[in-house]
Amino acid sequence: MKIIVIGGGVLGASAAYQLAKRGADVQLFERGIPGDEASSASLAWLNSNTKEQRRYHDLNVMSMSEHRAIARELGNDDWLYSGGNVEVAGTDEAAQSLRARIDRLHDYGYAAIELEPQDLPRYDPLIRVHDDYRTAAFFPGESWVNLPQLIHRLLQAAQNLGAVVRSQTAVDHLLIESDKVTGVVLNDGSHVHADRVVLSAGSQIGALMGELGVSVSTVGEPGATVITVPGTSSLSTLLHLPGVSVCPIAGGRLAVRSVAGDQTLDTESWTLPNSTVADLIQRASHGVADVNSDQTRGERISLAVRPYPFDGLPVAGFWNDTSNLYLLTMHSGATLSALMGRLAAEELMTDSKVRLLEGFRADRLSLPNESGAENFDPHAVEAEV
Repeated sequence: MKIIVIGGGVLGASAAYQLAKRGADVQLFERGIPGDEASSASLAWLNSNTKEQRRYHDLNVMSMSEHRAIARELGNDDWLYSGGNVEVAGTDEAAQSLRARIDRLHDYGYAAIELEPQDLPRYDPLIRVHDDYRTAAFFPGESWVNLPQLIHRLLQAAQNLGAVVRSQTAVDHLLIESDKVTGVVLNDGSHVHADRVVLSAGSQIGALMGELGVSVSTVGEPGATVITVPGTSSLSTLLHLPGVSVCPIAGGRLAVRSVAGDQTLDTESWTLPNSTVADLIQRASHGVADVNSDQTRGERISLAVRPYPFDGLPVAGFWNDTSNLYLLTMHSGATLSALMGRLAAEELMTDSKVRLLEGFRADRLSLPNESGAENFDPHAVEAEV
């Protein structure tokens, strides 16, 4: 079976690997460098911490474990970090909310340990403790990944199985014959035919879905992450502190982001002010003892628009019962990619419907608009750091 995958983020890479493993003739097209868009601006936090809907929560928990299975399959876990996650509440209101979340997570059987702020250095001696810290929690089952490295490993494995990966090759539009998607037209005008097409292009799905007469809102949510220079810190755990999130990555670098930083992103020039970079490093220094704000510099800045399905839940499945276009878009792509790639491959290769994905289908997002066309809105309201 010939299958085209559009999009070289972590979802597309996972699907391509799983399809190639099942014997599909796979071609993946990525308009830039795989992993350079939404995947690059993510902290890649593997969690089900804030997912309140139980079925969605359980799906994330399953995928958290499946990442370890993927590491075994690939024979390499240099992209997976299992240091847990520390969260600190800096106000009474935030403390109340954190305690309520811990109670819910305990009901779900999810590991969550409430801490007194003075105990934080026991979990990592580099965590600074401040007087305004009200309470804290440690989530030992959570982890994070180096997404560009994971994407590289997945695509390398897919290519070893015969898949073709074409980076810096944009898909201009879908080929449609008798209401079926039969392939794609590339930006150079060439046609590539396939039995099925997987659309995992994140916030860029709008123009492509328009070929089917579907109106798509892909405003998404702009995000900015500053990656510091090597040797910045020896931090060993993911930190969600008041006003900043700090994630240790390869070579002693830190990935630093904040909601306040996102709000300063100039989406017209697609730049982040130098003052925001300095502010993020200062916030990291306030929370992590070995970060010297006077000497630490940003090595690079990752900017992206992250996809947000309108109700916060994943979209996975064929566009409709007669279509051979398969959609994969979601906000929690880092966490869910391991499981979703496998389940999507099973559905694509066997024409079956996996029960785990019921409730997450694209048809729940289709509503007639004033022009009579279908309306598909992947803009989310889910609040996730």
